[in-house]
Amino acid sequence: MVYFFIHTPKTSGTTFVDILSKDKNNLIGYFYPSRREVYDFEQTIKNAPYKHLKNNPDWRKFRFIAGHFTFGMHEIFKTDQFKYLTVFRNPMHHYFSTYRAFLRMPDPYKRHLLPDSSHFSIEDFTGMEYSHNLQTFFLSGLSHSDIRRDKENAFDVTVQNIEKYFAGIFPTERFDAGLFYLKQKIGIKPEYYRRKNIGTNYLKPETFFRVRNRITEVNDVDFRIYRYICKRFNEEIKRIPGFTRDLWRFKIFNYFYKTGFLKS
Repeated sequence: MVYFFIHTPKTSGTTFVDILSKDKNNLIGYFYPSRREVYDFEQTIKNAPYKHLKNNPDWRKFRFIAGHFTFGMHEIFKTDQFKYLTVFRNPMHHYFSTYRAFLRMPDPYKRHLLPDSSHFSIEDFTGMEYSHNLQTFFLSGLSHSDIRRDKENAFDVTVQNIEKYFAGIFPTERFDAGLFYLKQKIGIKPEYYRRKNIGTNYLKPETFFRVRNRITEVNDVDFRIYRYICKRFNEEIKRIPGFTRDLWRFKIFNYFYKTGFLKS
């Protein structure tokens, strides 16, 4: 069995992969497009795995394959022994964080994605169609144009993918709980951790109130998927014996690990 971890940017995926890597039994293959490959965002995210696959013909040794790729990797790798994993973030926070991440990109790459990066506001970003419903784009396997054309279908396809092909999916905001959820689902070991690749989603209050309705509008499918995932996650963890007790024990010890009082 191989687990494909769909790492949607700015969802705490880097932290999750770092936790997986601490267990030496978790052989991980990394399929991330290089920065020079992001000139055509959608084409790169869809097609880059083909090139990486050619460079890794022995991919079957991996238990996990992680990267910035969309749903459909099992078709590229031609395997029927697979499941998917992912983390899904509150779309409002995700959008702010993604916007900030684009602004932090080195100039040669930023110029290809942002028309005028020196004066590029969050309002301008909401006009970029590749930024709309980005998490749905990764989980559905559909193109941006397909999602825009029929949002109801995009929602249905994403839910069908989750129900049929995902061994685990949880909200970023419930990260610790998600680790214990995956321990129950696929047997991963929850490791103490410090967050990796942390950005910022901070906006001035007046900016937030000015753009929140527009952000909600252009990420409407993401918001529907997020609510569905939260409800599904809450229902599943209720069925795990001792979940709350084990989770709070982990949270306490992980706090001491983060602050340096405890070694892993």
